[in-house]
Amino acid sequence: MIGSALSWLRARGRGGNAEAAQEVRRWILAVYAKETLEVVRDRRTLLVMIVLPALLMPVVILGISYLAQRQQHQIQTVVPRVAVVGQAPALIHLAYATKLIAPVRAKDPTAALRQRQVLAVVELPKNFEAIVARNGQVHVGILYDATDSESAAARGKVVDLLSRYSQEIVAARLAARHINPRDLLPVVLDQRNVATQRQQSGQLLASLLPFLLAMWAVVGGMSVAVDLAAGEKERGTLESLLITPPSREAIVLGKFLSVVTASMGGVIVVLIAMMVSLRWGYPYMLHTTQKVNISLPIGTAVVMLGVALLFSALVSAIQLAISIYARSPREAQQYITPLYFVTVLPGLAVQFVSDWARSPWAYLTPVLNAFFSFQELLLGTVNWGHLFLAAVSCAFYAALALEAAIALMSRETVIFRV
Repeated sequence: MIGSALSWLRARGRGGNAEAAQEVRRWILAVYAKETLEVVRDRRTLLVMIVLPALLMPVVILGISYLAQRQQHQIQTVVPRVAVVGQAPALIHLAYATKLIAPVRAKDPTAALRQRQVLAVVELPKNFEAIVARNGQVHVGILYDATDSESAAARGKVVDLLSRYSQEIVAARLAARHINPRDLLPVVLDQRNVATQRQQSGQLLASLLPFLLAMWAVVGGMSVAVDLAAGEKERGTLESLLITPPSREAIVLGKFLSVVTASMGGVIVVLIAMMVSLRWGYPYMLHTTQKVNISLPIGTAVVMLGVALLFSALVSAIQLAISIYARSPREAQQYITPLYFVTVLPGLAVQFVSDWARSPWAYLTPVLNAFFSFQELLLGTVNWGHLFLAAVSCAFYAALALEAAIALMSRETVIFRV
C-alpha cells in the first residue's frame, strides 16, 4: 500500500529522483507509524476495531437466526385454537386426528379473534355435510389477523386441514365411480437440487458477509479518521505537525494509511468472527443436524480481502477528507454519518436488484461495485472482467478522494477554520 502511495506521488510529478522518492517513503512511514501508534494506544479505537465486531458478530448472526428459528418452531408445533362456526363432525374429527388445529366454540368468534382468544375462525355453511354428501360444492370462510404471525400460521393450518378433507372427499367420489385417483395425475414431479453444499453455503454467506464487511469498513476507520484531522485541530496539534519536514502530501498519505489499517482491521475481525460463528456455532445454536460447510477457499479469501482493501481505501480517503474539512470532531461525525447510510442502504438493496449484477456499469458505481464483487466471489460465479472494473473504479475514486484531502490540507483557510 505504501509502495502504491509512492507511485501515486510520482504520477503527480513529486517523485523527482530515487533519493527524493526514498525521502518521501521515509516521511510517509514516519507519519504512518506515529498515527498508528496513537491508534493502538487508544483503547476506545481498539474497542471499535476488535472487541465490538468480535462480540457482536456471533450475537447478530446466531442470535437473530436462533430467535427466528425458535419462533418458527413454536408456530409449527403449537396447535392453534380455532373457532368453528357450524356443524361438520367429520371435519372436526379430522382436525383432532391430524392435530393441525384445536376446534373450539365461541359466542362471538370475531371478538374472540380480535382478543386473541382464538387465532382463526372457520365459518361453515348450513347443511355442510349434506351438501358434500350430494356431491355439491360448499364455500368455507376463514377469518384471521394478517398482522399476527401466529394467526397467519393458524390460517395456513386451517387451509391444510380443509385441503386434506377435500382430498378424502374427492377420493371417495372417485372410488364410487370406479376411477383410480392416479388417472387424474398424468404428470408426477421429481425435483432434485443440483446446487452443491458449497454453493448453498456460499448463498448463506452472500446474504450476510458483503453487508457486514462494508459496514465495518466504514465503522472501523471512522473514529480514527475523525481523530487524525478534526481531533488534531481541536487539540491544536495539527499546526505543529504541518511545520515538520514531511510535506503535506506525505502527511495526508501517512494518515490515510493509518485509517485504512484501522478499517481493514475491523473487516478482518468481522470476517474471522463470522466464519467461526457460522462454522461451529450454527449447528449448535440452531439445534440442527444438517451439515453446514462454511469455508472460503484461500484464493477466494485473498481476492475478497483485495476488494475489501480497495473499498476501505475509498471510504477511508473520503472520511479523511471530511475530517480535514471539518472544524471539530463533532462536525466531522455529522458529515461522516451520511456516508454510513450511503454504504448500508445499497447493501440492503443489492439482494433485490440481482439483475444489475450482469451489467458492467454496476461495477463502475461506487459501493455497488464492491457488493456485487463480494457476491460473485462467494457464489462462485466470478467474472474477472467485472472484478477488474470494480478494482480500477475503486482505486480511481480513492485517488480522487485523496487528491481532495491533499487539496484541503494545502489550504490555510481550511486548516485554520474557526
